Order: sequence, then C-alpha cells, then structure tokens
Amino acid sequence: MRKNLTALALLLPLVACAADEAPQSLRGKEFTANVEGTTITLNFAADENRVFGQVVNRYNGPYEISGGKIKFGMFASTMMMGINETAMRVEREFFKFMPMVESYKLSGNELLLKASDGQKMTFEQMN
Repeated sequence: MRKNLTALALLLPLVACAADEAPQSLRGKEFTANVEGTTITLNFAADENRVFGQVVNRYNGPYEISGGKIKFGMFASTMMMGINETAMRVEREFFKFMPMVESYKLSGNELLLKASDGQKMTFEQMN
C-alpha cells in the first residue's frame, strides 16, 4: 500500500504539468485574422498559459491545452468605444466565440480554431 501511494505521489505532478503546458508550437507566437476589414490579434504568452491581443479593445485571458483540445477562459478587456460599428460588432462576436472554442489545428502558418457549435476562425502567424 505504501509503495502505491509513493508512486501516485510521484506521478501526480507529472500529470498536472502535462495538462497545463502549451505546446511549444504556440508559446510566444503572434497571430492575426481579418474579419470584415477588422484586424484581430491573438498572441500566446511565451512563459505562461495566457493569450492577449486586440480587436478594438485590448484583451487577455487564460487558456488550457490538453490532448489536442484547447479551452479559453474568461477574457478581461478594456472598455473603449470604437468609432466603427462593424469593428465593435466583430469584437463582440469574437468575445462570444472564444469561450466556445474546443479544438485547434496549427498547419504551417495557419491556426484554425473550432468552436463547439461548428464555427471556425483562421489566424495567420506573424512571427
């Protein structure tokens, strides 16, 4: 019994780390998308599981990757009003889309995010 508990104690930190680590292919990468003439930036922090970027307002928030799945947490953002109604609508739609994202595919310089309802958004890598 004691050997089993010791083995379990040694494995738990490894399992926790594996679920929390983003693949190196996303860390420190910058992506952009253009939706109806509005540029959306999506940057993955190099040193933690956080994303940040800008549509009209700047935003940031956590994410988790596990087994090819990705989940974005609640975003914090500035609350400035844009002068372009289309850009404001695109931003609202983006903030609704991101919490529904459940999978991703990185192929060459393209990052495809797919939501649970089938919506997709493609970003181009900038760096």
